Amino acid sequence: MRIVLLSVFTIWFPLGPAMAQRTAFDQWREVDQNGDGVLTLDEVPDSLKSFFDRVDTNLDGKLNESELKAANRRLMQRSSPQRSSGLPPLPEGVSVRRDQVYREGHERWKLDVYFPEAEASEGGRPGLVFVHGGGWRSGSKDRGQWASLPASYAAKGYVCVSVNYRLTGNGGGFPACVHDVKNAVRWFRANAEELGLDVNRIGAFGNSAGAHLVSMLGLVEPEDGLEGDGTHLDQSSLVQAVCASATPSDFLSWNGEPFPNRSLLAGDEATLSERAAAASPVTYVAEGAPPFLLIHAKDDTVVPFRQGEKLAGKLKAAGASEVEFLTFETGGHGVFGAVKGETYPAMEAFFAKVLDPGEGSSGSGR
Repeated sequence: MRIVLLSVFTIWFPLGPAMAQRTAFDQWREVDQNGDGVLTLDEVPDSLKSFFDRVDTNLDGKLNESELKAANRRLMQRSSPQRSSGLPPLPEGVSVRRDQVYREGHERWKLDVYFPEAEASEGGRPGLVFVHGGGWRSGSKDRGQWASLPASYAAKGYVCVSVNYRLTGNGGGFPACVHDVKNAVRWFRANAEELGLDVNRIGAFGNSAGAHLVSMLGLVEPEDGLEGDGTHLDQSSLVQAVCASATPSDFLSWNGEPFPNRSLLAGDEATLSERAAAASPVTYVAEGAPPFLLIHAKDDTVVPFRQGEKLAGKLKAAGASEVEFLTFETGGHGVFGAVKGETYPAMEAFFAKVLDPGEGSSGSGR
């Protein structure tokens, strides 16, 4: 049984092409002990339980056939000799500093800095913080849009950072993930002079788990107790603008029920509701919230549309300075990329309006 189930989770082990070709996902039913067509955590051997959440992409606490097949496809792509492992080329006039440590002591406490090579004007450039998704359990600053988008915005006149943070199963979960991205923002501000950054004009973008984290960067004040024990605590971790796509916003009411993913909120069951509230962006919505651009598809089966709708409604009701809720009938959980002909220009216009990359700072920091 362990050998068969290992094939289900092979994507999370460093196997070569030959082993990848031998995976047999059609055998997963052999470990489906009650024959209900899904695998639950109690059907998984103890040695593999830590990988369960990485395959459970819809966060419902079960592994269905489509999730297992998708994991197999990802494995085959990683194992393919034709697959490129290189990072996207940088636009002309853009430099990058990779694997900058923003706090010592953990392999995930690193970020990449993208900046225009031209000298910054007096007052500095606006900054953008990019936070990857992946269900708080996977993802990297080095992959896909988390490398290409910061580079493209650096070409537009921003200084950008793409951030890694601790993942569940790697010392992460809540509140560690929030502590980490806040630490990264404080590092950004602490190094503003060297980077040519205007500390009063920092925005953030994230998708899914990353959307949750950038929303916390916009809303959670120091007195809320989520700064952590990291570095540069004399600096603010708040950002002045947030663009968030497919945003988890309320862990107390996830499709009308408590959030089903216990890895993010691991801890004593008796205090689960307290942790769920503390991890929810809606808890911190207040009148002083910065401008938000929220993006969500109504057919998102991973993060319910109601999550984005609730955050937008709370922000508007609180009198936040500016709230735009960009919705789509289709596009699914990957709506930001699925309809990028609309989402990319919308985000660019939003940050240009509220951060103004062509001008020096005239405001005050939060």
